[in-house]
Amino acid sequence: MVLFLFFLLGISLIPKSVLGFSCNNTLLVTDKNTYNNNENVYINGSWELYYNSGFEVSYVQIQVTNIFDKILWNSSNYYVIGISQKNWTINIQFLNLTLTNYSCKIYLKMFNYYKNFNTNEVVATYREIIAINITKREVDCELTNFKGDLIYGESNLFNAQFYSGNTSFYLENETLQCQIRNNDEVIYQTDFKTDKDGFLSFNISTVKHLGLGRNTISFIIKNNSHYWDTTFSYEVYVKKIPVYVEIINFVNNTEESSLIKIQLFYYYFNSSKKPLENENLKITVYSSSTLEYEEILKTNQTGFVTINILPSIFNFKESDIVLYVDVVFNGTIYIENRTISLSFQIHNFQFLRNNSSFYFVNICLLSILTSLFTSIGLKVYKYKKAGFKLIRDITFKF
Repeated sequence: MVLFLFFLLGISLIPKSVLGFSCNNTLLVTDKNTYNNNENVYINGSWELYYNSGFEVSYVQIQVTNIFDKILWNSSNYYVIGISQKNWTINIQFLNLTLTNYSCKIYLKMFNYYKNFNTNEVVATYREIIAINITKREVDCELTNFKGDLIYGESNLFNAQFYSGNTSFYLENETLQCQIRNNDEVIYQTDFKTDKDGFLSFNISTVKHLGLGRNTISFIIKNNSHYWDTTFSYEVYVKKIPVYVEIINFVNNTEESSLIKIQLFYYYFNSSKKPLENENLKITVYSSSTLEYEEILKTNQTGFVTINILPSIFNFKESDIVLYVDVVFNGTIYIENRTISLSFQIHNFQFLRNNSSFYFVNICLLSILTSLFTSIGLKVYKYKKAGFKLIRDITFKF
């Protein structure tokens, strides 16, 4: 009976390792399954490990591998016999992942190693495996004080803010490329770096950076280790400088003999009021749809031009005439076209006077001819009279 009691006591004192090696009740979890590549992975693991340390060894290790089973990170070796529970934090940036513009997978594994010194038996196996997606962050952009329409000569100081995840994460000290295209040609390119709040400022100039017409401004994020390849594009339309005209003097009713006088002042704005100096203007005069008169004039150095028209140069059949005057400025490379249209009336126009030049010439010729014939007639008469007297005198003398 005593021997039996000693036998039972002996059984109770035998260590658990005599039951054989075991690694059971394993658990490996993460806080989520998809991470951005600048986040941390939070891991919790637990297990039960039993072995006889006298003739065998075993440990548990946590590993991170890529799709090619290359170990990117591993924990310490945990040899503790019994129940263990551990937590780890892995900074994904330290894994040195090579990401293109696609997400990639990594694998979180609970690795168990066992070796028996007597039999040289070795067992290496993964008890738990979790697949994790690593992806880049999406980026948003917000502009403030940005103008889509500008006039040549103007500038626009605006801010662009870049962020990810509903403004909860700003792109700090990130380099972006700015590219400006006009007529599908790159006319300007530079790099910007964001500040700590994801801002960059650009004082964009219509003279230095933009071309006339439609421009596309693009902010480009490319080959960035944290963010997707992204392009933000915005349009700016640059217009020519508008020209303004003031009518200084114009009377739209006149008599036939009156001089039609139009005085105009041309100017534009380029940070201040500027006269349109020494530019050609085309003046055309119409009655109904008939071109009656055309002339080229220039503005002077102060932007003024004076147009003088004499009604007698026209050839009309009506007594009251309505004339239309177009003053056309065809613009320059950077200054827009400008046409001003006016109309005026001529009253008591005499049709017969329209050919006054012709009648004047005829009357002059007729007067000259009349004088000539009168002079010749008088001379002939005089000579005839003198001749008869001479014959008579001669006859008388004989």
